[in-house]
Amino acid sequence: METPATFNARLVSTSFERVCRIYVRGSDLIFIQNAGLSTTAEAVAIHFGLVGALIGALLKKRAKQKAEAASQLAGQQEPEQLLREHKDNFKVYIPEIRDSTIEPPAFFQLHGKQAGRWNFTLRDGKKMRFEFETTDEMKTALNLLPQLLNATLKVNVEWDETKKRFQKIKHQL
Repeated sequence: METPATFNARLVSTSFERVCRIYVRGSDLIFIQNAGLSTTAEAVAIHFGLVGALIGALLKKRAKQKAEAASQLAGQQEPEQLLREHKDNFKVYIPEIRDSTIEPPAFFQLHGKQAGRWNFTLRDGKKMRFEFETTDEMKTALNLLPQLLNATLKVNVEWDETKKRFQKIKHQL
């Protein structure tokens, strides 16, 4: 089985957030939800002080084990097969992406630590926002997405070697 080009990113919406494994398959991007700690479980853990911290630690450990098991299983299956396994998994036909940008992390990071963001708009007007949790994931996306999205992708980031993070491109006049 061919190993597909992949990276992880957190899909962020006003009503939910979830980490997806994004597979590049021909002219499609396949978004598979990763198993992990739900935002509801995180919120419960935060609101109950010390007891909540203990509960949160147990939930995070369990979620990590579940995510590792799911990741191993996912590595043994074709993305097309994984697509049918959960109602929140979906596929985007790359020519349907009207415009997209890769940006540095937001100043106010409301959804946890991030290395950068990827936003895109589909031809039907639907907007999607993703956040990269690690610089490695963002670097992988920066290697894959420009060749796939061509003129529809605007890259607004550059690597700052001294700060060891992505920052907005400094335009030279």
